Amino acid sequence: MAKKIKKSIPWLVFMILASLIVGAGFASFWPVRVPEVRADVATSTVQPTVEVGNATPTISEVSLNAGNNITLTENTSKSVNCTLTAVDQNGGSDIISATSTIYRSGVASSCADDDNNCYQTITPSATSSSGDYFYATFTENIWFHAEPTDVSAPTYSTEHWECYVVVEDSYAASTSTTNTAETIEMGTLDALIITSSINYQTLAPGATSSASQETTATTTGNAAIDVKLKGTADFTSGANSFDASQQEYATSSVAYGTGTTLATTTYATLELESLKPVQHDPIQATATDIIYWRIGIPEGQAPGTYNSTTSAAAVLD
Repeated sequence: MAKKIKKSIPWLVFMILASLIVGAGFASFWPVRVPEVRADVATSTVQPTVEVGNATPTISEVSLNAGNNITLTENTSKSVNCTLTAVDQNGGSDIISATSTIYRSGVASSCADDDNNCYQTITPSATSSSGDYFYATFTENIWFHAEPTDVSAPTYSTEHWECYVVVEDSYAASTSTTNTAETIEMGTLDALIITSSINYQTLAPGATSSASQETTATTTGNAAIDVKLKGTADFTSGANSFDASQQEYATSSVAYGTGTTLATTTYATLELESLKPVQHDPIQATATDIIYWRIGIPEGQAPGTYNSTTSAAAVLD
């Protein structure tokens, strides 16, 4: 009996292995059942929500007069620009308002509007945006009497001029700054306008003026001045002439012979009492001064209408 069992074991092992091999073969061809989605089963959706908050704009750059000192124009205004670049993470077009103030640093950005030192609440002359960036240019006419701050300035040489800017977005979020990276000086402008003609009328040879003729010197810069004078051409009438130094001048009406003889080789300075202008249209009376003139005609001078030229120039007081 034991021998019969031993002989049966190899066949039993063979049958088990054969069953496994055949089963594995059938399994590789057996179809996999995929669950079907029924048409009558309802589906659900999820709706995410997020609120994007407002970003306060920032100002990345401010420049006054392209970083250059300001040179004024006598007796009129000078166009000066202030530019800014701002960034808004909600888009540059979200910035809806921008203003600037150009002012002397000693009066601060909250200064009252004054053509001498504060040009307040300037609106842009041009704006644009691109992506997150916003750009603005402010253009202001600075008058000739704006207070100087350069080294020649008598009062404000330790100060400078600044541009203060404010931007605001559609949510009323705002930011402000000044052109702190620059030091912009307002240049000193010494200038004048003087009456362009003197008529001594008719005088006989050897005679002198019995009354003074007046010229008005008006300060048209931003500093008090004196005037330097020089006769630059003789009095001539055809082939006849006499020297321009026959004229005298003074700051009051004085008799001929007691005034200052007009120089003809170098300029001579006449001290004036006029002050720096603080307004225009009109310039105030204290920014003007009168120069009084008289002349003496040489004896034996031939008759005729004689003309000459005198040069006048402003010098700082």
